[in-house]
Order: sequence, then C-alpha cells, then structure tokens
Amino acid sequence: MFDGTPSFLEMLKAGGFTLYVLLICSLATWGVIFERAGRPREVSRGLAAFHMEAMRKLMQSDREGLKALCRSRQDLPTAALIDVALGRLGSPDARLRDSWREAVERERQRSLLSLRGTLWVLGTVATAAPFIGLFGTVVGILQSFGDIARTGKGGFAVVASGISEALIATAAGIIVAVVAAIAFNLFQVRLSSLNLRVRHQADELLELVASPAPGDARHGA
Repeated sequence: MFDGTPSFLEMLKAGGFTLYVLLICSLATWGVIFERAGRPREVSRGLAAFHMEAMRKLMQSDREGLKALCRSRQDLPTAALIDVALGRLGSPDARLRDSWREAVERERQRSLLSLRGTLWVLGTVATAAPFIGLFGTVVGILQSFGDIARTGKGGFAVVASGISEALIATAAGIIVAVVAAIAFNLFQVRLSSLNLRVRHQADELLELVASPAPGDARHGA
C-alpha cells in the first residue's frame, strides 16, 4: 500500500473518511488541553491572594471594602460566593437574609459548572473515538470483501486497501481516545482539588461574614 515509510497525508488518505472525523476529534481534544492547561494554576494563585486580602478586610470589619474586592474579582469562585452572601445578609428583606445559605450553595454549583467548562469535550471524545475507529474498521473490512467480490479473486494485493483503512482507523481511534481520557482524568483530579480548596476558603470566610459585625445587629443570621 505504501512505498517506504508512509507520510501523514498518505495515512490520512488510506484511513478513509473516518480518519478525518478522528482528526477533528483530535484537534478538539488538543484545543481543550491547551485552553485548560494553565487555568487551575491561575485560579489557585488568584484564590490565595484573594483569601488573604478578604481575611484582612474582615478582621478590620471593612465590609464595604470586602464587597468592592469581591466585585473586582468575579472571575474567582470564592469572590462570587462571598459577594452573594454579603448581598443577602445586607438585604432589608428578612426572607433574603434568612435564605442566604441556599443562595450561596446555588452560586457554588454555578461556579463549579463554570470551572468544568469544556471538559465535556474530552469525556465525549474519549468515549466516542474508539467507536468511530471501530466503524472505520468495519468499513475497511467491507471494502476488502467488496474488492474480492468485484475481482473474483483474493490475495493481499486485492484486500490491501481495505485492510489498511481498517487498521489505520482502529489505531487512530485508540490513540485519540487514550489522549482524551488521560487529559480528562488529569483535569478532573485538578478540578476536584480546586473545588475542595474553594469550599474550604469560602466556608472560612463565610463564618466571619455571617458573624455580627461590630455595631451591626442585622448580621446575625
């Protein structure tokens, strides 16, 4: 099928149309990997700086300063949670004050969903790529049988095109799936660690936010 070592374009052509689908899956996988690679590290650094500054303002009973800080860092999950708590606890409506914990939990879930971002792409590719490769395998084998039926004889020369398409599609599907699965699991572990850190930091800050500020009788929820 190939003369010497095949080039990428030769393999792409020999692999059939399923290889083009797998190429798109591979590009999507690497796009997500590059997009997500530095995100947890960036958020972690931001969380550490925000936590220290927020604690300082709480110790100084500077709630207005804390509100301004939270609104300036809405890209951080902890800042969004504290901002929701401050808004509810500072509301003149008792119903909003009493349900501040529920509001914070809803915001926590929204923030977690935002952190997950495009990870679903990796999970989808990891699941679907082997089946796409398997479909290419079936197509290649069917092509081989078609070649036999058309020529009326067998032999490697007759079935080489279909067999090569089948093998290349199978290998490509496995490779794409393995890369996506490894990346998905790695980012899931990082996300779980980041989510736990957000929860711990937010809970520590929320304990102080919910405590009565000196001279303020409303924050006793």
